[in-house]
Amino acid sequence: MKKFLIIICLLMFQMSLANDTLEGCYKIYPKDADTLFMSAIAALGGDSRYTISEIQSKNGYVLFLHGSKYYLLTLTKRYQNQTEIKVLPQNSEFSEGDSVAQSVFNLIDLKLKTPMELVK
Repeated sequence: MKKFLIIICLLMFQMSLANDTLEGCYKIYPKDADTLFMSAIAALGGDSRYTISEIQSKNGYVLFLHGSKYYLLTLTKRYQNQTEIKVLPQNSEFSEGDSVAQSVFNLIDLKLKTPMELVK
């Protein structure tokens, strides 16, 4: 019985660590999904630390490389003008924590502050 309780306690502890890690990996923006998707692509493409590997506009995801690890940026439309972005490692290994996600969010915030130009 003691072994069973110890295993349950360890599983609950690991689940709490995973939830703490995931909290910094998503952010909700008060923008429509199309504007935010284009801003995210421009932000990742404009920084030399990130290499975009694949873009899927229909599903709203961007696969990019940072260092030697792949990350997946996904957009989910929540309401009319509210979109959620998640930045997660492709292999679900959170050894770097949420530092990559926070730096991507900072880049997107900076890109949203600059006005977009219409290309003719």
